[in-house]
Amino acid sequence: MPRKNRILSSSRIYHVVSRGIDKKPIFISTDDYNQFINILRKKRKFKLFTIYAYCLMNNHYHLIVNEKEAGISSIMSSINTTYAIYFNKKYNRIGHLFQSRFRSEAIEDEAYFLAAVRYVHNNPVSAGLVSEASQYNWSSYRSYLQLDSNDDLIDYQFALNMFASSLTKAVPRFVQFTKQIDEQDFVDHLGEKEEMIAKEKKAKSLIDKYLQEKNMNIEKLKLRSNMGIRNELIGMLIEKTDLPLRRIGKLLDLSKSTVSRFK
Repeated sequence: MPRKNRILSSSRIYHVVSRGIDKKPIFISTDDYNQFINILRKKRKFKLFTIYAYCLMNNHYHLIVNEKEAGISSIMSSINTTYAIYFNKKYNRIGHLFQSRFRSEAIEDEAYFLAAVRYVHNNPVSAGLVSEASQYNWSSYRSYLQLDSNDDLIDYQFALNMFASSLTKAVPRFVQFTKQIDEQDFVDHLGEKEEMIAKEKKAKSLIDKYLQEKNMNIEKLKLRSNMGIRNELIGMLIEKTDLPLRRIGKLLDLSKSTVSRFK
């Protein structure tokens, strides 16, 4: 099957995700994280692209970049190739380090840009690694708060100017914005869209069959008296579809709080 053409951004800004092959770690030691950041700094100066945000996780990383004249594919190939050479030499391994193709999403408006920055910085929080974004050392969030020395790597002023013209006003507003809950999907989820669609199609079929056997409809699942039946259905969907609770809740028209009480 031929690969789909990458959607180009008229703004030249992208949210990019690159993952380790078979979801294996791409960062093992502190030195690995530091080495990758140094590579970003060198490539940015050489290719003259702009980094607005980044987050390095154990087996993948996020970037929000303005490709300018360099081209997003050229930028990512240069970064990943250089880091893979370092990693393979250090750990005496051969073969691909990253999945064959990075994922990217074009960012075309201010609202989505800010939401993507928030999502990137909150990745460690969502993964349960820290309780708030400022506690994570391997993202650009602390630079936004003026807490570390990575200011030469990222352009934090671009986003902060969307909140206020002065840092004293912009930073607190940015912090409050970061703490808000994201309600939309981003590139790493959208890159698995086909898989998610297949899972949801299977889930809908299972739901219809289950409710028919119980002589019940979706609305009746919300009743407290039917909590046992509801939990049984949720458990079956988790086991047979591997869908997250949030997705299952949407399919069953149940609130986030209701689904989160599943035992």
